Amino acid sequence: MREFRLPGSAGLLMVLLAACNGGEGPLVRDGAGLFTEQQRQQLEVHHRFLLLDHDIDYRVVTTRGGNDIDLAALEHFEALSAGARSSRGRGLLLLFDGERQEVRLEVGYALEGTFPDAFVAYVEQRQMVPFFVENRISDGILASTELIVERAQRASENASWDDEIWLAGSGGAGASASTRTAPGFTTRPASSTHNPVSASARSPKDVVAAYLDAMRRRDNSPELDIYTPESRSMMREWLITPAQMDQVARTYAGCSREELRYSHSSDSAVIRYPIAQRQCAPWFLIRGDEGWQLDLTMQQKAIRFGRNNAWRFDFSSDHPYGFAFEDWVLDGNGFPIRSRDED
Repeated sequence: MREFRLPGSAGLLMVLLAACNGGEGPLVRDGAGLFTEQQRQQLEVHHRFLLLDHDIDYRVVTTRGGNDIDLAALEHFEALSAGARSSRGRGLLLLFDGERQEVRLEVGYALEGTFPDAFVAYVEQRQMVPFFVENRISDGILASTELIVERAQRASENASWDDEIWLAGSGGAGASASTRTAPGFTTRPASSTHNPVSASARSPKDVVAAYLDAMRRRDNSPELDIYTPESRSMMREWLITPAQMDQVARTYAGCSREELRYSHSSDSAVIRYPIAQRQCAPWFLIRGDEGWQLDLTMQQKAIRFGRNNAWRFDFSSDHPYGFAFEDWVLDGNGFPIRSRDED
C-alpha cells in the first residue's frame, strides 16, 4: 500500500551509508545473495534511520540452509552483537533462510516489552510471509520495518495495547514462520458485496468510508466499484497483505477533522486532514459515470511516506489535485509544514 522513498539529498544518503558501513560492519549481511546492491543499500539506510530515530539496532542476515532457524537466529544475534549500536542495547535481528524458506525475527531483551511474541508473530505471518512467497524479500523486509517503526512510536508514547490488532489476531505462538505454510494468508479473498450506499448516491466521504470498511474486513478485491477503472487495473498487480490492510484501517481510525474540498468544476475532490496528523495522507477522488471513486493511481504517484511514516508530496509527479492544498506551505521535501494563514 505504501512505498518508502527517503526524503533528503544524495549527500545525506551517502553519509548514512558511510555510517552503516563503518567499523562496526554492515547492518545487512546477504549470505544467500538475495538482494541487489541497490536493495541492500536501501535496507541499510532504513535501518540506520530506525537507529537514529528510535535507538533500535536492526540487523538482517540471509543464509542458505544450516541449523534450526530459532537456534541459528540466536547464534547470529550473539555473533553480530545486535544491539551494540544502540545506547540502550535495543537489538533486533531478522534471519531469512533462503533454502529452507523460513524466517525468524529475534528480539533482544531490551525490546521484549516493545515487541512481544504476539507482535512478532503478526509481523512475520501477516506482513513478511505474503511478500516472501512472491519472492519479494527486500520489499517484505521494508514493509515490515514500517510496522516496526509504528510500534516503536506507539511504545514511546506509552500508547495502550487495547486497540492493537496484532494482540487480538495473533496467538503469539513463537517468533518464526515458514513461507511454505503462510498461515492464515490468502492472496485474493473473495470480494464482499457489502455496499450500503448506491454508487450514484455516494459522496466522497462515503467512498472513503467504504474503502476503510473494506480494509477493516481485509477485503483487498480490486473489483469494488469505489475504485476508478485505472485504480482497479493497478490493484490487480498489487500485493496487499493482511497487515497492510490492518494498518490502513487503524491509522485512519485515529485521523480526525477531515476536510472535503472540491475542484472548481466539481468533478474531482480531496479529503485531507490537519497538517499535524502526519500519518493521515489525503484521498483523491474523481466523479465519473459510476459516481465518486478513489483515484489510487494518482495517490500512488504523488504521495510518498518517509521516516516515521509521515506522508509528503513527490515533486516529480504532477497531479490535478493541487487546488486542495493552495493554502498550505510545503518544505523542500514535499512535507506540509503549516497553513498560509499562519504566516
